[in-house]
Amino acid sequence: MDDIKQQSSGESQKIRDVQVKNFITSQILKTHPLIKSKQKLRTRYYAALEYFVKHCTVDTVFESARLAQYREAFVGNGTAITLTETNCNNVIRSVVNYSLKPWRRKYRYWLFCDFALVLTNENAMKQAHKLLNVYLSGKQARLLDGLNDVLIGDEPIPVAYAFAENLITQFRENRKFTAQTEERFIVTANLSAGKSTLINALIGKPVTRTSQEACTANLCYLYNKPFEDSAVHLLASPLNLGATYDKLMQTEKTDVSYIASFFRALYKPRMRVCIIDTPGVNSAINREHGKLTRKALTEENYDKLIYVFNASRLGTDEEFRHLKFVTENVPKDKVIFVLNKLDDFKKKDDSIETSVDGVRNDLIQLGYENPIICPLSAYFALLLKMKQNGELLTEDENDAYDLYAKKFSKPEYDLSCYYVEPLENESKDELTTMAVKCGIYGLEHILYGGMTE
Repeated sequence: MDDIKQQSSGESQKIRDVQVKNFITSQILKTHPLIKSKQKLRTRYYAALEYFVKHCTVDTVFESARLAQYREAFVGNGTAITLTETNCNNVIRSVVNYSLKPWRRKYRYWLFCDFALVLTNENAMKQAHKLLNVYLSGKQARLLDGLNDVLIGDEPIPVAYAFAENLITQFRENRKFTAQTEERFIVTANLSAGKSTLINALIGKPVTRTSQEACTANLCYLYNKPFEDSAVHLLASPLNLGATYDKLMQTEKTDVSYIASFFRALYKPRMRVCIIDTPGVNSAINREHGKLTRKALTEENYDKLIYVFNASRLGTDEEFRHLKFVTENVPKDKVIFVLNKLDDFKKKDDSIETSVDGVRNDLIQLGYENPIICPLSAYFALLLKMKQNGELLTEDENDAYDLYAKKFSKPEYDLSCYYVEPLENESKDELTTMAVKCGIYGLEHILYGGMTE
């Protein structure tokens, strides 16, 4: 899928097409080499960047949103410069070719890197390069050509361009990442199975709503980004390249939405992934949810289907109905089953082994010769990743973490025994060990290229 396509109904009509390869790129502006320069210079630099980008733009929606990030970082609350026929030449030359301050020659190289990071399109970059050359001598233009070769190459960055290494590296990582083949996983479950919590656990941060009500009323596409830039992209209405937690939670449940964030995966974190979230099929509030999900399961393009069971509610009639639909409409080798909420089990009342065996026997009766079953505590996995990445947990989350860490330290709750041992781990840190025991490492090992029994 090359583009995020405009939807056909309701609020989604407000969504304009945005190229996926742009939507999933990462960028860190707080480390930009010019970010600590004087306000006046940063403002002029931004004016030059805006001028060239707007004359070469391809993906108007994305590039405008990316420019807005630059404006906030470089201009802030100051007054931006509007380039006119009168001041254009002087402003741009003061940034890229100021003869009285020869050390500013670095700026033209930084500016060219920023063209690449904002425009992304090779033809647009060439056009921006051509426009920039108007302000340079022939020798200066030829030297700039070398930077273009470095950007699109894979060789070590030459010492001559070390001052632009940060920007070059970001562009290269984005370019390599977007060139990968995308792996697509669609997730389905009945209500209260913990589907949204599982998705949050795979991403490693809360980006989808979790509750006992019908949280998802339409499809949501969640994309991985090449590296962590602490920014979540949200395309609902309109495009937001820095969506806050509150904004993500307020997104209309009835509108198709698109989210891009770095996936804090424990196994192959830089793999290009799209997770498709679907509504719960047994919503008593809106029967259309089930129809939408069944339509997605039969018509969407995906590599694997992740079917989530609530381990505390196995064997219900509604579970059997949905499982039967999946069995009849999805190739069996595309399905991965997740047995979630095992953190709710109590030693004296419940048996994880018995539950796993029961699910396996039911699936074998439905025709799955060797079903892949992944026991898991999605909520504990999410807390682990948040803690591992230095996020502050609430008091309730800390209490839950302590409870689950104690529980999964016990042999009977060690879920890693249900997976082919995926961890060749020399590290003995608690968080990694718990990630293995709660099942998230094993699941990611399967999803992102591991082996199963």
